[in-house]
Parts: sequence; C-alpha cells; structure tokens
Amino acid sequence: ASGAMLPPEGLDLKDYLGGLEQGLIPQALDDANGIVARAAERLRIRRTTLVEKMRKYGMSRREGDEQADD
Repeated sequence: ASGAMLPPEGLDLKDYLGGLEQGLIPQALDDANGIVARAAERLRIRRTTLVEKMRKYGMSRREGDEQADD
C-alpha cells in the first residue's frame, strides 16, 4: 500500500489516476529513449494500451519532440 491519503472531501479517482499516468508515461518513454514497446514493458502494459494513453493525453514519443528534430 502507498502513502496516498483519501481527502475528507473525497476525490475523482479517474482524474487522480490520469494525473499519475501523465507523470509516469513520459518518465517511462524517457527511460526507454522514446521506444514505446520498451516503455510499455517498464509500465507492465501492452504497447497498444500505451499508444492509446499517449494519444489520450496528447503525448509524443519523446516529450517536446512534436517536430522530430533528430
């Protein structure tokens, strides 16, 4: 169990989990040098699931790599 505490007023679990995903996915992609399959392995999800989540959150393979400079 993690140290997360439920606030007395409650919270929107979907939004909370979405925020976690938006923080962890870029880290996994960075660790994997932008290789989606490798990032998915690190997150223990299917590659297609990761691609769907990236699309949902408007993420590219590398943060700030919209123009693919390299």
